[in-house]
Amino acid sequence: MKFLASLRSLCSALFQSKQIDAEMDEEMRLHIQNRADDLERSGLSRGEAERRARIEFGGVERFKEEVRETKWVTHLDSLFRDFLYAIRNLRKDRKFAFVAVFALALGIGASTIVFSVFYNLVFNAFAAKDASRLVVPVVQDAERPGDERSLSVPFADLDVIRNQNRVFENIVGYASNDAVLANDGPETYQFFDTLVTSDAFEFYGVPALLGRGIVPDDGKPSAPPVFVMSYRTWKGTFHEDPKVLGKTLTIDGEQRLLVGIMPARFQAFGSQADIWIPLSRLTGTPSAKGEFSAELLARLKPGVRLQVASADLDVIVRGLATLHPSEFPKHFTVRAESATDYLLAPRGGGAVFRSDIKHLLYDLLAAVTMLLLIACSNVANLLLARATIRGKEMAVRTALGATRGRLVRLLLAESSVLAMAACAVGCLFAWLGVKLVPIIMPRIGDIYGIGRMAAETGPGLDPAVLFFALGLALVTTILCGVAPALHVARTDLQPQLTGAGRGGNNAFRHGKLRAVLVVAEVAFSIILLVGSGLMMRSFYLLTHVDLGFNPKNVLLTFFVPPHSTGGATRIYASERGRSVLRDVVERLKALPGVRSVAVQDTIVGYGPGRGLEATSPGSAHSEEAGLLGCDENFFSTLEMRLIRGRWLSEREVTNAQYVGVINQRLARDFFGEADAVGQQIRVKAFRGPVGPPQDAEFQIVGVVADVKNAGPQQPSMPMIFLPYTVRGGFVLLLKTTVDPASLRHAVQEQVWAVDRDEIVGMASPLEDFLQRFTYSTPEFGLFIAAPLASISLFLVIIGVFSVMAYTVSLRTQEIGVRMALGAQQREILRMILRTGFVLIAAGIAIGLIASYALTRFLASQIWGVSATDPWTFGVVVALVVITGLAACLLPARRAAGVDPLVALRYE
Repeated sequence: MKFLASLRSLCSALFQSKQIDAEMDEEMRLHIQNRADDLERSGLSRGEAERRARIEFGGVERFKEEVRETKWVTHLDSLFRDFLYAIRNLRKDRKFAFVAVFALALGIGASTIVFSVFYNLVFNAFAAKDASRLVVPVVQDAERPGDERSLSVPFADLDVIRNQNRVFENIVGYASNDAVLANDGPETYQFFDTLVTSDAFEFYGVPALLGRGIVPDDGKPSAPPVFVMSYRTWKGTFHEDPKVLGKTLTIDGEQRLLVGIMPARFQAFGSQADIWIPLSRLTGTPSAKGEFSAELLARLKPGVRLQVASADLDVIVRGLATLHPSEFPKHFTVRAESATDYLLAPRGGGAVFRSDIKHLLYDLLAAVTMLLLIACSNVANLLLARATIRGKEMAVRTALGATRGRLVRLLLAESSVLAMAACAVGCLFAWLGVKLVPIIMPRIGDIYGIGRMAAETGPGLDPAVLFFALGLALVTTILCGVAPALHVARTDLQPQLTGAGRGGNNAFRHGKLRAVLVVAEVAFSIILLVGSGLMMRSFYLLTHVDLGFNPKNVLLTFFVPPHSTGGATRIYASERGRSVLRDVVERLKALPGVRSVAVQDTIVGYGPGRGLEATSPGSAHSEEAGLLGCDENFFSTLEMRLIRGRWLSEREVTNAQYVGVINQRLARDFFGEADAVGQQIRVKAFRGPVGPPQDAEFQIVGVVADVKNAGPQQPSMPMIFLPYTVRGGFVLLLKTTVDPASLRHAVQEQVWAVDRDEIVGMASPLEDFLQRFTYSTPEFGLFIAAPLASISLFLVIIGVFSVMAYTVSLRTQEIGVRMALGAQQREILRMILRTGFVLIAAGIAIGLIASYALTRFLASQIWGVSATDPWTFGVVVALVVITGLAACLLPARRAAGVDPLVALRYE
């Protein structure tokens, strides 16, 4: 209430100034009249008494001005009038206002977009209660520095950690249980489920969108079976039908009641979860003995540091390791890592190779800061030129009594109006930009556990981001307004009244400051362009790596029986499972749009299978080789290249013969220049579909070109292609003549036509798999860095053009004299271009030195190219020189076209 009263008083004071002046007039009149009455009583005439009273009180207007100066309201009123004047002044010069606002809006909008992404991924990735205190226990194998994984313990050990620790408020467990089948009678659905401890939703603290979350009572053995659904599943499968709440579905053979639907931002306990099921001590996976392997999520007690929590946790887990030595590495450490850092850290997850996206985000934040500085330098340059042109106006104001502080405030008010207008336009740009971010973020999010947030809600202009934009407006006001304000404060304004200011040494002295700003713009632009160029070249090289196979038009899929019927083990070992596989393959071959179907036992390009030691009989040489089981169609489906020999035959695959095809690297390592076809190779501790591991010999029937089997970034490892029937297990590859993604539903229908209980675990184009796990992060960085660099180059063009145009206007008289004395137009053109080139060259030199020092921070974001790649640096320099000189060309041509007679009469 006090604030509202103060605001009301302020508005009253600002908008009732005439009433205040009238009251002061009345008060002064009364004072003068009372004094005149006193003098009249002392013997003076009435007229003389009034005259002397006025003399004693002095000028009424002066008194009123002194009173006004003691009131803070007067300063606010004056500031308010400054803003009104700045708005009127900018409306008169609309071209200047448009260019300045547009340049600043680009900087503010780009900064806001990047900050929105940064904030939502680094600080707001978890829509959870006290998210900053969420931690993930991580196990580090001391003998393998790159081997890190989240701590996974049996259910009983979870209670041990809960009871013995002194640093966590609570710890919850969750276990992703892959895909499950659900049906409500006529309809069958397939979901990815996650088992969670019954207090997990209470721990997370996010209310359900509809219904409720899982509560502790749901974990009791006597509680009715329930489950909770994700927003994406509710929207995609049930079309946001609220009536689905309270529906009973049969999930993995057990009837469960849907009690809640979570909001879109809720993403926890497994990034692929469609549904969450409460875990009780009677829930098993799959043996129902009360033991399951759960990953952990904990919340620190207030004030507890990560180092303290890590030390406490390490002691407890080492005690557990003595009870379950096979579950832990021989030498290990355990630490508590913040949940956000864990999600964004570049970990190797089996076959998946992840880039350091957190480092990338910090790099992008630094890049957008440079862009904002370029925009501010640009507008400061324009304001400097404008302040110089308005030098006579400022001199007149000074002559009329305005102080330097008053002039500085006037110019700062003008830059504030520009900044606020740019902030509004920049927020509009940011609002449009964040709509595009989810298009390039979902696949990154799928890897880092935040894909749902990016795909469904995306980063938005929430209060934190809007406050950031307002803060940028304040910063840009200072950065843009200080230079012209100091220019006015330090300039001798007297020559302006005599007409000697324009074009004199004073103007050229301030022209040096504008030149410095242009040099800084060019230097910052060079840094951004070099960084963007390196990322662009790296991405091009990465996407053009010779994989050794063709992933185009290939659909990757597999299917397994549900866990309740034995899961994947059944299809490997039983005749029924092999029969289902044969029938599904035949049905898929007949599917319209399918050219061929191949069988393999892993994901080509990312999983070479179990790495086993291979040797050649009669040779002491041995090394680890990757094994990949496949069929006779695998070679043609992926369009691999045969070097010598032949591929596996249908008979060899059907009869599970011990033959194999090797890649060039293994052939070179084991046999050198000799022909490997017909030779034998021994695989130690080879494990087939049944029986214990034992050494096995395979006859080599062919050699194929090297295939990238550990991600495109990694060199090809020695590889043996075996009949998949020798090893068991399968993944299907469908070569299509249509878009592979369009066949997902058809593939699922064909599998269910053979066996309704099968779970289709994956139906994804192979190119999408490559995109998601290899190309997405560098592509994301490139899609943001490239526009930033392009905007910076555009702003440099504006900056160079404005400075050169103003330089030409200052030197108009000089140019006229030169032309009157015989200078040719080409000489004037060359002189102006030389001036612009000197500025550009100075910026390029500084920018190259800075880039050489800073690009090393991009080393983790680029691949296949050096951080100091000379080709990238050369192309960037050429681009800046060409565009910079193009920006100089129009002012230079204008200078060359000056009429000497007009120029000599200038001013």
